[in-house]
Amino acid sequence: MKDYKYCIKEKLAELPVVKHRATKEKIITGLKKTARTFNRYCNLLADDHADIPAQDLDMIASHLECTADELKNYKVNKSTIMYKIKRRSRKVV
Repeated sequence: MKDYKYCIKEKLAELPVVKHRATKEKIITGLKKTARTFNRYCNLLADDHADIPAQDLDMIASHLECTADELKNYKVNKSTIMYKIKRRSRKVV
């Protein structure tokens, strides 16, 4: 089984088939993204560097009636955040 970064697929799978399809369509429409982008969001692996933008993650969570934190299959530790902040500050010119 793949180690996904977000449990969007699992949350959708818990829904009845009819509600699953309707919810997925509502999410895609609400995000104003393509179905392909939403599928990419669902298939992000835990070790991928890409993330779902916070606003999009909040919208997905609201449609799935949960919080954005409940969709995350990972924990962020302080050292990772500090590394990203230091790395980003070096890039600024």
